Amino acid sequence: MIFSKEEIILAYAVEKCPKCEKLNRRDFCKGDVLFNSSSKCTFCDGITIIEKIYGETLQK
Repeated sequence: MIFSKEEIILAYAVEKCPKCEKLNRRDFCKGDVLFNSSSKCTFCDGITIIEKIYGETLQK
């Protein structure tokens, strides 16, 4: 195709701490599942939960 654009999709996961309500966006990792506990909160040492998984499209 003459006018084709290459698309790159970047996947992210948003973690939320139920204790302090802080949100953290990070790169998606294989095995991430919505509403599962994820990691320790960097603000209050609570356990974060994956609240959202989404992708952003970049065009070259």
